Amino acid sequence: MTLWLKARAVPAVIATAAASLLVLILPFSTLSGTPSPAGATVALAVLLGLAMPVVLGWGMARSDRLLETASTRPIAVLDISLVLGAGLGVAVADVVLRVAGIAPAGSIAGRATATFIGFVLASVPVIGWRNASTVPVIYFVAVVVAGRGTDVAHPAPWAWIASPDGDVWAMTAAVVTLLVGTVIYLRTRGSSYLLQEN
Repeated sequence: MTLWLKARAVPAVIATAAASLLVLILPFSTLSGTPSPAGATVALAVLLGLAMPVVLGWGMARSDRLLETASTRPIAVLDISLVLGAGLGVAVADVVLRVAGIAPAGSIAGRATATFIGFVLASVPVIGWRNASTVPVIYFVAVVVAGRGTDVAHPAPWAWIASPDGDVWAMTAAVVTLLVGTVIYLRTRGSSYLLQEN
């Protein structure tokens, strides 16, 4: 178990989770639940949501997957537990902090994290862990470049991560993306396990 914890960089995952939550609640944080004139507030909260999926993708890609297939430990179960536990843990904590009034941008960061984790999980069977964490980054850039809708508070429907706090469509899309990504990963994990670093 110690080897798995080191291979997956679990201390770095925990530190990233703590740091991302800390940024949301710092007294001097400018993150709020309403868009600034240029949408910078939402962009900062969404950017904060990238932290967990990127660190998880990096941590999951650090070891020899072919060697691990011979392990008697349930590596695949440990992996998905780490990804969902850490990713969902931060997303839920973000939303709880928002509900408690401590982090005004918490629900924006939480739904972004859920969306990004869903994209990562859906991508792993095709491109492996090493490249899967780039998919949320590409989506984020696409939203920034081409996600504008009627105004800053109403982005294009596919760019739901840029929606302001309280948008029901955005939260629904985030949850659905997470669920679909998890199902894709679980249904294909046997074959994808050998393709992680290809």
